[in-house]
Amino acid sequence: MIDSAKSGDIIQFKNSTYNEISLIINKKLTLKGNGTTIITNNSKGNNGNANIGDNTFGFYFTKSALGSQLIGFNIISNSDYTVIVNSSSLTMNSNIISGGQKGGVLFNNSKDSKINNNNISNSKSYGINIINSKNINITSSNIKNNNDSGILIYKSLYVSIFNSSIFNNLKHGIELILSNNTKIIKNKIENNYDGIFLSNTKLANITDNLINDNKRNGINLNDRTEKSYIVNNTISKNANGIQLNGKSVNDIIKFNLIKEQKQTADTDVDMFETGNGIVIGDNYDPSSSFTIEYNSILNNENFGIKNKPQFDEVSVGANYFGDSGNHICPRILASILTAKLSASGEVHLFDGKKQTGYVIGADQRIYSAKKTGTPSKPPSKPQNTGSNNINTGSGSNGNLNNASIQNGTNNAKTQNNTNNPKKTNTTTNQYSVGDSGKPLLSKAYEVISNQIAKAMGENSILPYLILIIIAGIFGLGYLKKRKI
Repeated sequence: MIDSAKSGDIIQFKNSTYNEISLIINKKLTLKGNGTTIITNNSKGNNGNANIGDNTFGFYFTKSALGSQLIGFNIISNSDYTVIVNSSSLTMNSNIISGGQKGGVLFNNSKDSKINNNNISNSKSYGINIINSKNINITSSNIKNNNDSGILIYKSLYVSIFNSSIFNNLKHGIELILSNNTKIIKNKIENNYDGIFLSNTKLANITDNLINDNKRNGINLNDRTEKSYIVNNTISKNANGIQLNGKSVNDIIKFNLIKEQKQTADTDVDMFETGNGIVIGDNYDPSSSFTIEYNSILNNENFGIKNKPQFDEVSVGANYFGDSGNHICPRILASILTAKLSASGEVHLFDGKKQTGYVIGADQRIYSAKKTGTPSKPPSKPQNTGSNNINTGSGSNGNLNNASIQNGTNNAKTQNNTNNPKKTNTTTNQYSVGDSGKPLLSKAYEVISNQIAKAMGENSILPYLILIIIAGIFGLGYLKKRKI
């Protein structure tokens, strides 16, 4: 039937089982399975086409099969690949694909092809292998239980993965190597080794994904990554949330909810290197440039952000760490956003005394305050911090943060968007996230000014006058000592 069909024909299979199948499609055909089961073989003698090399298959779409469709099959593969696509504009819709010695589906030198509503599982290697291809779109599919990565994208352009579930793969959920302009949007990526692994990529857009319960990292940036756009993801309960493990060039990590990463001995690194929201890896390039800001980094079992002892201090932007005491590595220069409850019930974020224009929503994410309809409310159990208790009546400063992060900075210096930050000594004169690292004068000023601000209002100039008086007392004492 295939040999005698004309280009553009529809071939409809009976709802039956076909054994030992290996079919070459070399014209535009629509193959409709209607639930048909195809069991492929692994005999190279049945390939019948010198252009396919040594790989066996269930279906092979040659370059002449432009515009073909494969719809509604249940394919059980004992061959190297279930489906090999060398053609363009192929559509695979509503198939169940299981097995494959080298992979489930191989796109090689293909373009403008679509995988929609497919279940691809139990390959001895990759679920979907995309090589030297362009404009491949994967939507509303399940890619699971494969012995390597769920999806490999290698030397390819403009691959999109949208609204799919990628889980229980032994290696990575999505492995992206030497590929540019990839979109990974609104997917659920769980129980893999790394959720998403990037190496030598440019313009990867990773947005609105749920990246949870992966054995090692939620997102792992390796070798060189340029202009990655990692925004609005929920990254939770991995060993580490995001790892920077190469040279990052203008990568953006922003508006993510990074929470509850777990310390675990069940990885190939020391347990102390796990449980971090964001971590600097051993292969990090100190010449990296990136933006890490306006992330909500909460309740991670180790550090919110962690650096390595062998590197200089790493500067990040302003992020929110909640009121739970989630701490920052001393070798990170960070600005800590603080939260204040407004009269309207919104929780606004401040960078020091400057209002940022962002709020914390009910889901603990950071939103623009201008966004209408944003659900926002104060944390359900704000920490009692003495002088910073919530009080919506007159005379309250409305702080939700605890006193240990009142100044809104870690290590006293924060990143400037245009200038390199001044490094501080991480063992002598830093401001720690706790109180013990604060100089005596600063601590005295904080205690006194907090009490006066409660009585006079936080905009009073009186605390500054008190500071001048304290400084004068210390100065006079110093002068007297010099005369003696």
